[in-house]
Amino acid sequence: MKSIVCILSITRIQARYLSLFCLLLLASNLAIAQKNNKARDTIISEKMRQYISESDSIDKIEELIQDTFDQEKDTVLGLAYCKIYSERGKKEENDAIQLFSNYQMAYISFLQSNHNETLKRAYISTKLAEKMKDTGSIISSNVLLGSTWYVLGVYDDALTPFLVAKELATVTQNVSHEVLCLNNIANIRAKLNRYENALNSYNSVLEIIDKKEKPLSKQDNATRLSALVGKVSCLAELKRFNEAEETFRLGNDIAETKKDTISQGRFKINLGKVYYEKGEYHTALGFFKQGKDMLKAAGLQNNLYITDFYIARSLKKQEKYEEALSLLDDIFERVGLDTYTDKIKDMYDLAIEISSIQENTTQEVEYLRRSKKIITAKNEKETAARQLLFKDDLNDFAIENKKLANENTQSLVDKKIITAVSILLVSILLLIFLSYHRKAKLKEQKFLAIIEDISKKTIPQKTKKPQKTSQSSAIKDEKSNAILEELETLESTHFYLSPDVTLHTTAKLLHTNTTYLSKALNAVKKQSFSQYLNKLRIDYVLVKLKEDAVFRSYTIHAISKEIGYKSATTFIKEFKSKTGLNPSYYIKKIES
Repeated sequence: MKSIVCILSITRIQARYLSLFCLLLLASNLAIAQKNNKARDTIISEKMRQYISESDSIDKIEELIQDTFDQEKDTVLGLAYCKIYSERGKKEENDAIQLFSNYQMAYISFLQSNHNETLKRAYISTKLAEKMKDTGSIISSNVLLGSTWYVLGVYDDALTPFLVAKELATVTQNVSHEVLCLNNIANIRAKLNRYENALNSYNSVLEIIDKKEKPLSKQDNATRLSALVGKVSCLAELKRFNEAEETFRLGNDIAETKKDTISQGRFKINLGKVYYEKGEYHTALGFFKQGKDMLKAAGLQNNLYITDFYIARSLKKQEKYEEALSLLDDIFERVGLDTYTDKIKDMYDLAIEISSIQENTTQEVEYLRRSKKIITAKNEKETAARQLLFKDDLNDFAIENKKLANENTQSLVDKKIITAVSILLVSILLLIFLSYHRKAKLKEQKFLAIIEDISKKTIPQKTKKPQKTSQSSAIKDEKSNAILEELETLESTHFYLSPDVTLHTTAKLLHTNTTYLSKALNAVKKQSFSQYLNKLRIDYVLVKLKEDAVFRSYTIHAISKEIGYKSATTFIKEFKSKTGLNPSYYIKKIES
């Protein structure tokens, strides 16, 4: 069977692995063709239906489907051919036919913004490609799957397929595809506010491209500019301003040489972010407006919402509240209930903050209501998409059971056993499904309880004197009472964050011995020293992760080191023991 291809005009092999951004740029062209074809009903002759369903000329059938998409631009007819071809694949149990037709349908659905259908078809084609051990198709299917999750704004789910595709491209020494996947991985990490990781990925992209033979291809030039744009943004967020400006000059010079107006506009916008982070809001505003004008002139509308948001932030910093709100209201009107708009929650948060400053309670409540509505809609769409994939797994399982039953029709006893096992296994799957949702709900409740508990407390500061609680009822002798009071004072120094802290070192700091200290902790706090130490560390890291965005960008290993654990495994175990949650889940919920 011919290799699966994307319907694009470069080379069929290259097109299979185009980055997300190339897909998005070409989507508008296909949408025009789709609009023209929707006006008429698709009628497939019985002769054509029979040809697709029965002909042995597999290559010619696939060429017909490709030409219908590529040459005739008839997506309605092409999809109809694919569905007939897919049914043939199911009937004949031909994985190659099913892979081809499902990938084609997934790709066209992506360009038509039919995201649920794309997820379903791309997921099926990924499983089929893995079953056939077709490396090229595994890469292309994963890229499409990751691209769809990216458009939906579900960045954690988008990251995994791109990582899979990148690793396979590396193993097969396909540098071009490796670079494209790596650049998308960097973009996703930046969306997840993992700026240090994203920066490393962008640097890897640039290092690979710099080693390539010159002159670079058009695709490599585009990827290099994209990586430089992303690098400027990450450096701005990390407050490495000199490096950011140096990278801007390098990238902008290349964009000017290539007469790439869109990249120039993006560089200007990210330079605005540099000056915004430096607190030079007037200068930042100027660069944001320059970048916006360039993108607008180039006919690119997708980035204007984000640019307007950056402009509104700068206006707010300059206390031009009405102008900022007017711009935000214009964004909200254009966006409507489009849950795919990037940073839509941040936009509403800014509007709410400005309304609070103006003491306009009515307006603040209205923005809060609209924000909640759009976030709820976004969450519902994400849940629906995941449930769609789970249902596909159940359907596949049911099909496999049906095959198994048909193969054993000669024995009634065997049929009963098969049916019982099938029912049992389906029931187990359903229980797993229900358990997953129940656990997800419980985790959400635990997370909200933690956040509420943190909100009720004052964040511990090193300079703050602790409240002293009388321990006389639990410890009668004055010496033990004094030890606990000194221990509470010592807590404000964050001594427990040292990796070398022990019962002995702590007793030494308190000018006492380990016996007295251990007795005091056991009698009053009902804790061993180890339990006491772990509680302090976990309480600290919960607040730190909530309040410090930079700290959240650290790896789990780095976080565990910061709070005194010598092993990330021990940290994860204690965190889960105290909260019922994994640290990664807690960080993800804070970010969202």
